[in-house]
Amino acid sequence: MKINLEIRLPHEAASVPIARQMLRGCLADLGATDETRLDIELAVTEACANVVEHAAVDDDYQVRASVDDDRCVIDIVNAGASPLPLADSEPAPGAEHGRGLQIINAVVENLRLNGHSHDATRLHFEKPIQWRPDAVTRRLDRTT
Repeated sequence: MKINLEIRLPHEAASVPIARQMLRGCLADLGATDETRLDIELAVTEACANVVEHAAVDDDYQVRASVDDDRCVIDIVNAGASPLPLADSEPAPGAEHGRGLQIINAVVENLRLNGHSHDATRLHFEKPIQWRPDAVTRRLDRTT
């Protein structure tokens, strides 16, 4: 079973919880464990917040998610001209900003920042999914 979700959001802080809630609902309905869901929600929240903070105001961005067997793949794509920053060093102790990519990297796998250009920037990451014993995905896989 493979599921693909895509949502285009405006460059506004209010869009961040929309992306998070969309993925939370889908993963919960499919039967992902709470730990898996929370890690994905945290990573998506940080990634979307980075886009909102650093992208041009008139840019939209996309959240693309696919669930395939036991893996969730997420791409956050800023299609505008202002790329997401890639920190070259640790933020200063006590700094309130600059830890988003570190937080994402701590809870997911294969974190990559691609296309750091004037056309688009894509933040890619993956998370193995742990399923609850009663997950609907287990029932659907048995019927195919």
